Amino acid sequence: MPTHQQTHQAGRHLAVGQALLRGHRASLAGAQTFIDIDGRRAAVMVAGKGAWMIADIATFTDSTVATYVLVDVSEAHPRFFIAPGDELRHDVRQRHQQFMARVGVRPRNSESRHTKIEPQDVAQWEVDWSAFDR
Repeated sequence: MPTHQQTHQAGRHLAVGQALLRGHRASLAGAQTFIDIDGRRAAVMVAGKGAWMIADIATFTDSTVATYVLVDVSEAHPRFFIAPGDELRHDVRQRHQQFMARVGVRPRNSESRHTKIEPQDVAQWEVDWSAFDR
């Protein structure tokens, strides 16, 4: 079984490979999170079990990343979602607020800042590599 780190690194490599196959210039940027596509930096998030986990909603929604490449490696073939940062953060914040309004207090850990992104939450951005053409 691959570690979380190995899964994440594989997802970064898959994102670079997919961008290259679509005619973009692409490479890894740094050791952990980012890739460069056509001179634009993007953060890569990898879902190994069907959803992208966010440890701290405030840290995520306060970020200024312009573009996210979400890679889902939970099935036989990887899926790619290319999301504009501001829209993704807005959607995540809104869904989290709706969840908290519904539950009031987190059932297992009231201090948790965790949230997640499900594939259906980002379906509109699946395979939209045109984000790098703009």
